Amino acid sequence: MQNRTIFYGGSDRLLFTTRVGDVATKKVVSTPEDTTIQEAAMIMADHRVSSIVVTDRNDLPVGIVTDRDLRDKVVARGRDFSETVTGIMSTSLIRVDARDFCFEAVLKMIRYSIHHILVISEGVLTGVLTNHDLMMLQGTSPLSLTKDIESQQAVEGLVPVSKKINGIVGLLLHEGAKASNITKVITEINDRLVNKVLELTERKVGRPPVPYCWVVFGSEGRQEQTFKTDQDNAIVYADPATPEEAEAAKAYFGAFSRAAQESLMQCGFPRCPADFMASNPTWCQPLRTWKRYFSSWIAEPTPDAVLNSVTFFDFRPVYGEAGLAEELRDFLVAAVRDQKVFLGHLANMAVRNTPPIGFLQSFVVEKSGEHKDELNMKVKGIAPLVDIVRLFALEKGVRETSTLERIERLRPVHTIMEEHADDFEHAFEFIMLLRIHHQYEQIRTGAQPDNFLNPKSLSNLERRSLKEAFGLISTVQDLLIERYKSLIW
Repeated sequence: MQNRTIFYGGSDRLLFTTRVGDVATKKVVSTPEDTTIQEAAMIMADHRVSSIVVTDRNDLPVGIVTDRDLRDKVVARGRDFSETVTGIMSTSLIRVDARDFCFEAVLKMIRYSIHHILVISEGVLTGVLTNHDLMMLQGTSPLSLTKDIESQQAVEGLVPVSKKINGIVGLLLHEGAKASNITKVITEINDRLVNKVLELTERKVGRPPVPYCWVVFGSEGRQEQTFKTDQDNAIVYADPATPEEAEAAKAYFGAFSRAAQESLMQCGFPRCPADFMASNPTWCQPLRTWKRYFSSWIAEPTPDAVLNSVTFFDFRPVYGEAGLAEELRDFLVAAVRDQKVFLGHLANMAVRNTPPIGFLQSFVVEKSGEHKDELNMKVKGIAPLVDIVRLFALEKGVRETSTLERIERLRPVHTIMEEHADDFEHAFEFIMLLRIHHQYEQIRTGAQPDNFLNPKSLSNLERRSLKEAFGLISTVQDLLIERYKSLIW
């Protein structure tokens, strides 16, 4: 699968095959804490570097000063050059191991909006990796796209930038990236785009009356997005202290969420057909209301409650006061513990969506209609894997939302995952990559991407691998039926 989409030769795959230590500048330019700003600038100029590491009396790194710091914190503010560098250095030192692939460094640089990252080998500082290093290595970089996003001062400026995101998927496919690597990069870029939209919206609407957190769920909450999908978002805001504050919060977040929704639509994120969006007052509520929602869904698992649970329990904070989302996660973990009846309803849902394999190991495809002879890779492939892993995560109080991260956390603590974790990871990666390839080809030819794939378009090996993935799902569904037999109907 990777070979058939690697069109450009070895140099384009370097991001995923080159170790950080092979690219980073080996000679680290450093200076002690008592160095003045002017002295630091002179050292940087003499060595022709864009950053300098600040060290303490034990020669351990305590901060970093970059060209941007000199521009934004010194020149732009008319700061005294005789001050020490400790007043302008960044103290949150983001690091990467020299043995990591450059791809991991790209993710961290996107996540933390930095252009320099310290390289550590066996606990010792050995180099500095820059955005320039990565762009020289790769010829282009997702970092340049996030830089474009950050530089925009209006939603109108974000629209053309957002249209470039699908091209990143193509670039990553051409580099032979795994599905999980592709979704990680796209998640980081989409998060950055959403953050910028909300920042601009807040600038237009004004400061909120109480702290809030913008959360996403569904595939976005699980960090498993590929191409832009429907908006799945909500707002959790701090509990108002007075009726007046409650009214102010309701009015503010109503206006804010509607404005944000329109801007996200401009940037290519369509409305959710089910209206699972912050602009729907039901999903724009104070923390105490969200806790009440979760409690009622768990206590009375009606079909609608179960649907809401599997939708919203994969929530993830992307903007604002993340502590609100973490408190809600704490509440959820405690509330669902030992709730066998609720978990039984989730188990029912996880076993009813059976994989499309017939008695003689043939694919069960659509019999008629627009997608005749095709398989729904999302509903029959991805969804059962996600549902099973989510159920196990809720059983064990796992806080992660990503399917692969959940599998890793469950591996040592869940009896079924102890045996099947590797198979689950491989099956999930394989089906996701099939789906991404299929959708990218549709977009490349001007078609609307969907989840339906004709198994005849696959190689013999791919068809056999897909059948094995479906067989794994069936095996674990049988184990679930046995585990929850008194609650399965």
